[in-house]
Amino acid sequence: MARKNPTLPAKPSGRSASDARADLVARAARNAEGATMCRSDPLADAQAARAVVQAVGEHSKELSRRGLNGAYCEAALDLAREIEDHLQAMPAAAVSARGRSQEAADLLADAATTAQALRTAVLRVTRSADGRRVARDFGLGDPLSARQPAQVARALTRILAALEAHREVRDDIGVLPEDVQTMQDLVRDLAEIAGAPATVADEHAQLLEAQGALRVFFDLFAAKASLALAADPDERARVLALLPRVEERRHLRREPTRASG
Repeated sequence: MARKNPTLPAKPSGRSASDARADLVARAARNAEGATMCRSDPLADAQAARAVVQAVGEHSKELSRRGLNGAYCEAALDLAREIEDHLQAMPAAAVSARGRSQEAADLLADAATTAQALRTAVLRVTRSADGRRVARDFGLGDPLSARQPAQVARALTRILAALEAHREVRDDIGVLPEDVQTMQDLVRDLAEIAGAPATVADEHAQLLEAQGALRVFFDLFAAKASLALAADPDERARVLALLPRVEERRHLRREPTRASG
C-alpha cells in the first residue's frame, strides 16, 4: 500500500474534537467499571499519540471510513498535552507532603494498608459474572497510594459505602462492627491531617482520566487499523508497533506505597 502524506483526516461536520474527547472519556469510564487498570507510562503514551495521529493521517481514507477521523485525532493530541501538563504539575503539588510528620505518615500508611486489605478480601469473594461490578463498587481499579491522603480517604469512604450496599460481601469477608468503626475513625483522622490538600490526588485523578481516554483512542486505532490494513501485513505491523506497551490487570494487587515523613 502506498504511503500517504501525514495529514489529519477530514472530520465530519457532525462531530467535533470535544465530542470525540467526551466519547473517549466515556468509553474509558466504562472500562474502569470492569475494574480494569491499564498500566503504562503516561509520558510514553503522550509521546506515542503524535506518531499514532500521523499514522492515522497516512491512512486517512481507510480509517475515516471506519470511524476514526480528524476529530478523534485532535482529541488525542489534546489528551496528550493534558497528560504532559499534569505530569509537570504533580511534583509542585506534592511539595506540602514532604513536611508531613512521622505520625501523619504512619496514619496514612495504616489507612492505606487497611484499604488494601479490604480490597484484597473483596477480590477473593467476587469472582462471579457480576463480580466486576461489585468489585468496582468497592473501589478496585482506583489508584491507592499512602502518599496521597485524599486518595486513601476516598478509598476507605467508598469501601464503607459498598459494605452497606453489599451486605452479602460484608458477610463473606467477615467484616465486624469494630472493623467498620476503625475505618470510620481513619477517615476522620485523615481529614484532620494538616497540610493534606486534595491537590495531588486531583492532579493524579485528572492524569488517569486523560490517560485512560488516550488508551481508548489507541485501542480504537489498533482495532480499525487491523482491519483496514489486513491486506498489507507489513504496514499493519509497522503502525501497530507505534503503540506503547501496556500491562492490563483486572484488579490492582500492588501493596500501597508507604508515605515518607
